Amino acid sequence: MITSTLSQLHWYKVIGPNFAKAIDFALNTDFSTLGTGLLEIDGENVFAMINEYSTRTAADCEWESHQKYADIQLMISGVENFGYTPLAGQRPVAAYHSDNDVVFYAIPAAEASYITLYPGQFIIFFPSDIHQPEVFSEVPIPVRKVVMKVKV
Repeated sequence: MITSTLSQLHWYKVIGPNFAKAIDFALNTDFSTLGTGLLEIDGENVFAMINEYSTRTAADCEWESHQKYADIQLMISGVENFGYTPLAGQRPVAAYHSDNDVVFYAIPAAEASYITLYPGQFIIFFPSDIHQPEVFSEVPIPVRKVVMKVKV
């Protein structure tokens, strides 16, 4: 897991060519002017989803990880907490969904850390990271966020 401000995102292009494509696209796109939904960038290698929703309680948000893709999540507006714990042998609560590249977990609060993101910040989750998106910081609020899916 990596987190910082968008002004620092360029440093992570060295992770690989798909990361470079995703980051170049992210840094050269005004997401505030685009509608919600899927954006194809490089076929199945790199794509983005622009989402709008209201944040929720941690109890109402699922813990997840991915096997084929890393997430670069960019905060456009609103404030969101992200739960995080390393994937270290935890058992999924359901089978892996290959269609969505997602597997879900039940993570006890004592095993989790939370990070708050504000507009202009990003967080990267790798397949070795279990994460819990969409958690409210103080109260539920509307959020606009871009999730870049990067094949690893």
